[in-house]
Amino acid sequence: MQKVSTQQGFTLIELIIVIVLLGILAVTAAPKFLNLQDDARDSVLQGIAGALESASSVVYGKALINGQANAETGTVDIGNNITVETVYGYPDATLDNLNDLLDSDIGNDYLTNPVPNSDPAQILIYYKGYTGYTTAPTDADSSCAITYTAPSAIGERPSINVETCVQ
Repeated sequence: MQKVSTQQGFTLIELIIVIVLLGILAVTAAPKFLNLQDDARDSVLQGIAGALESASSVVYGKALINGQANAETGTVDIGNNITVETVYGYPDATLDNLNDLLDSDIGNDYLTNPVPNSDPAQILIYYKGYTGYTTAPTDADSSCAITYTAPSAIGERPSINVETCVQ
């Protein structure tokens, strides 16, 4: 006579092994998916950098039309009675210029700092809520920031460098 097995379901050991494996997977995979804020900040920084690149090209086109593309300094009217100071046809690195170019006040979430002792002029746009800052950044390679560098010679384009929040 054969014994009929009435076992159904999993044993306690099998359940514990599955729970341990799921715990290991959660511990290794969760940090990758939980860092969404820095990814969002990086995307905003990339968007600001793209807007600066586009606006700089438009200003340079207007400077070409006005015959100021080779001038060391100048001004270009971008419409609505707004003028932008230029360096070799591209926008100069000042807070007023960037606010006018982006048609916004960056000061709510993103702040700007001139980079000290920089030649040519540089301005730093950084996210004020980034937890990596204990004080406002002043270095051109600060995390979670954009550095806009005005051109220093005829024919150069401005440099727009994005340092990501996620390192």
